[in-house]
Amino acid sequence: MARSSGSKISDGAALAAPASAAAGLAAGGAAGAGNLNLGSLSPAARLRGRQQRLPVRAQLDTLYNDTIVVSEAARRWFDGPGRSWREELPPQPALAAAVECLGVTTRLLAVMNWLLQPAHEIDGAALLPVPCPMPPPLPADHPLHADEGGGPIVEASRNVLARAHSLASDHTLPSTHGDQP
Repeated sequence: MARSSGSKISDGAALAAPASAAAGLAAGGAAGAGNLNLGSLSPAARLRGRQQRLPVRAQLDTLYNDTIVVSEAARRWFDGPGRSWREELPPQPALAAAVECLGVTTRLLAVMNWLLQPAHEIDGAALLPVPCPMPPPLPADHPLHADEGGGPIVEASRNVLARAHSLASDHTLPSTHGDQP
């Protein structure tokens, strides 16, 4: 498996999006392009230079696969090196890191919940809004900026959420206020 030269988690595995690479190859992309760091390219940038746009269902499936990859990387880091790293921190930075780790979990669960909405199966061209707001950027002195494993996971979870928001805003459901009995 090709490794990206970008962010890596502490066990050495690159945060890569195999589903994104496979979707690019299936849509006529160049072979051997390597793995992409999750969230490093927007879906629009991945399709730059191509005449057609991926169908909504394919975009949802790619985002689902990317969310699973980030979730697995987060769990490996949170249960392994991240736990021992946080235990070595002073109380305030340890609390800040723990709160952001909860934020990562919340963002990933919100995206998974949004992706699995039954309304998305019925009408793949129109999507519900994502029920999780975008978080503010991490402060420059946040302890996760100094960590090789946690920082990339935090950024990947934020990028997955941003992609979900972008996809939802590009394919919004029409208003149904008053259509319900």
